[in-house]
Amino acid sequence: MLAAMARFLFPVNIANRGLQHIGQDRIDESLGFTEPSKPARECAFVYDKLRRAELQENAWRFALKKAILRPIISTTLKLTPTLWSSTTTYFVGSIVTDQYGTIWISNTTDNLNNDPLNSFAWDQYFGPMTVSLWDSTTTSTSPGYMTGELVYTTPGDGTNRVYLSLVDGNTDNPATATAWDATVTYFKNQVITRSAVAYMSRIDNNLNQDPLTTFFAEWTSGTTYAAGNKVTGSDGVIYTSIGSGNVGHDPTTDGGANWTSTGVLSPWDSTFVGGTGSIKWLQVGGTEFPSGVTVTTLNIVWPIGPGPLSTTFTRNVFRLPANFLRKAPSDPKAGAYSFLGAPGNLAVDDWEFWDQYFTSWCSTPIIMAFVADFVDVVRMDDMFCEGLGARIGLEVCESLTQSTAKKQACASEYLRSISIAKRQNAILIGAIMPPLDDYIACRV
Repeated sequence: MLAAMARFLFPVNIANRGLQHIGQDRIDESLGFTEPSKPARECAFVYDKLRRAELQENAWRFALKKAILRPIISTTLKLTPTLWSSTTTYFVGSIVTDQYGTIWISNTTDNLNNDPLNSFAWDQYFGPMTVSLWDSTTTSTSPGYMTGELVYTTPGDGTNRVYLSLVDGNTDNPATATAWDATVTYFKNQVITRSAVAYMSRIDNNLNQDPLTTFFAEWTSGTTYAAGNKVTGSDGVIYTSIGSGNVGHDPTTDGGANWTSTGVLSPWDSTFVGGTGSIKWLQVGGTEFPSGVTVTTLNIVWPIGPGPLSTTFTRNVFRLPANFLRKAPSDPKAGAYSFLGAPGNLAVDDWEFWDQYFTSWCSTPIIMAFVADFVDVVRMDDMFCEGLGARIGLEVCESLTQSTAKKQACASEYLRSISIAKRQNAILIGAIMPPLDDYIACRV
């Protein structure tokens, strides 16, 4: 308990540091901002506003993200996460949005009733918000898809499946299952084929379990089993029939009268949600997938300055990534320029930002570095949390204390702590190469 109290875990922990600076009682951390008190109301009102403002002011290391973005073309669709529901069981890769519009991706199997705002079963999603139709020509004329890219497949009947690439240089068709390999460790919900039959792993760390010899169908009440027949119970355990004529006896509730438990979990299942697919891709959505993310038509009124990729005489459009806050420096570190400003042949981006989009003459995928609208307190730097806490104390001080002396003291503490945080952050990130002055370049 003491170890937990010593860390910043939730927004209320940061707000309480601010209240300490101005001599106010702390908010009950079990109630958080729902506590019926003036300090809780004031802190709740300013917390997200000040968090976003501090994130925008500096390129904080913990909030720096990268996303692979492709130009929008006629077949590009929009990623549309649905609102998280406590009654839906999500898969690894399910993408949802919370009530505040923050987008999350599930990192665990059987993800049920874990609120993204109050659990570790979800990570913030910082990937693309557009989904490209998987194209075999992309894999044949380029190194393939990169880690984090999204594609969709469709048989043309109105249904679709959405996949996220797990590797760089991905040339696999996401809809074609990978053949079972005895040397590969599979994890729960991964799909393979064995002798033209598709199987889904029921367990993690599934290694060298040949589906031909370790798969047993689930028990059904109408089937008559002979002695020695094996089935998979509803609890996932494999059971062996004791005698013949065994019908209607559920092995999980039979008590050992008709079935013997092997104590071994069944490693494979032949009935599952979703279709077969390459293990180099993670299915994150689809018509039959648990309600999470869908894809919808991307309606852009042309031109917003450019046109689609197929229009070669206009600039191309890119959609900003999820939870984007502002562009981050993508320049090389110090030392990239030659002596006395001699040309270094460094490429300069030509991006022009238009609301949720930006345009460029580039027609290939762009790797965008950006500052994210980061909300996970656990992963924030402690000194940033100290600075944010002091900023909160500064902003609510007048309302709660009417003391100018306390406000002045809190302002000094804010400047001290945020300066230390920025200095430590700069050391960790390293120096960024400043722009080359045109005058120096032309004089050389």
